[in-house]
Amino acid sequence: MYFKVRAARKEDCKEISRMIMELAVYEKMPDQVKTSHEELERDGFSPNPFYECLIAEVPDEHRTKDGKGIGKGLMAKVAQVGVEKQCVRLQLSVLEWNKPSLDFYIAKGAEDLTAKEGWHFLRFDGQTLDTLAKEAPKD
Repeated sequence: MYFKVRAARKEDCKEISRMIMELAVYEKMPDQVKTSHEELERDGFSPNPFYECLIAEVPDEHRTKDGKGIGKGLMAKVAQVGVEKQCVRLQLSVLEWNKPSLDFYIAKGAEDLTAKEGWHFLRFDGQTLDTLAKEAPKD
């Protein structure tokens, strides 16, 4: 394979932030990005991090869409790392219009729980999250 997967480091956060925005642009939702690289640094590299992140290093000469299997290899590597960390599930969110990604994941064995079980993914953010937080009982 033409890539290496490693744990993210604090100094990767600017690049991670750039990739988040790049994905949001692809998904036609750049206005949904509300995090900065500083927040990524704080939340991922504090004594009790909120997330872990993997970085795939792919040499520029292999970053093409010519069927070299890099996407499949990356998905397999993510699964391998998850299994090693005793994760029991890999869960993905895919926009309805993104048929190439849906088809790819289903071909690899993913189940579409929206169709199978009728799950809906819900979100609180911004003002709705603030409003909900204010309803918390006082200590």
